[in-house]
Amino acid sequence: MSESNATSQDYEAKRAQLLSESLELCDDFSKFSDEYSFLCDAFAAVAREPECITPPTSEGIWYVSYRLKMQVRSYRDKINSIHDGLCALKRE
Repeated sequence: MSESNATSQDYEAKRAQLLSESLELCDDFSKFSDEYSFLCDAFAAVAREPECITPPTSEGIWYVSYRLKMQVRSYRDKINSIHDGLCALKRE
């Protein structure tokens, strides 16, 4: 196998991997977006009824907020990884 053929196969393999990761990320983000929308509505409903914000409710809101923040960071990291991979392919 020639070196240019191997390089072309490596390029196509990396491209296919990045495409797969991108599609999976889009699917995951779509599900996350639906869940996030529901949670925003729930938080708004709780805020309209401040008397229902008990210590356990407050703790639950903190926990869900923390999980959302971690999920957003995870998406950011995955997007950056795909972006870096695409930039590397562009330079090749």
